[in-house]
Amino acid sequence: MPYKRYGLEENSDSTWRVVDYREGKAAEANGAVLDRLPHDTASNLEFILNAQEKGMKKRKAKAAPQHPKADLMATERYSRRQNLNVHWTVVDEITGQPVVIDGVVMDMLSEEEADELVERLNRNENEHGPFKRP
Repeated sequence: MPYKRYGLEENSDSTWRVVDYREGKAAEANGAVLDRLPHDTASNLEFILNAQEKGMKKRKAKAAPQHPKADLMATERYSRRQNLNVHWTVVDEITGQPVVIDGVVMDMLSEEEADELVERLNRNENEHGPFKRP
């Protein structure tokens, strides 16, 4: 299942909010916080925001790289995603799932730990990937 930036969460009063998983909080659109909404409205907004995000990724992929390493960074398999205010998860961009190493989910990491792990995983993937010669 591909990674989606936005999802739904039900509030205790049976209203719904659109959650921005990257930011770790309720999503915002045009300055409005998308919280305490009827389910149909929240579901429609989630769909629209994910579609816009997908379109933005396609446009960014077609754009010329600004930074000399931007082309490499765009093709890297692993990245980090902020899941709470100060914690990070390392994600496999192909599956959209958190990385699991020796049965441990690479979650609740500091920013520095996540950056280091992403760098090591991508370096290993680039050196020993499926299309590289031994």
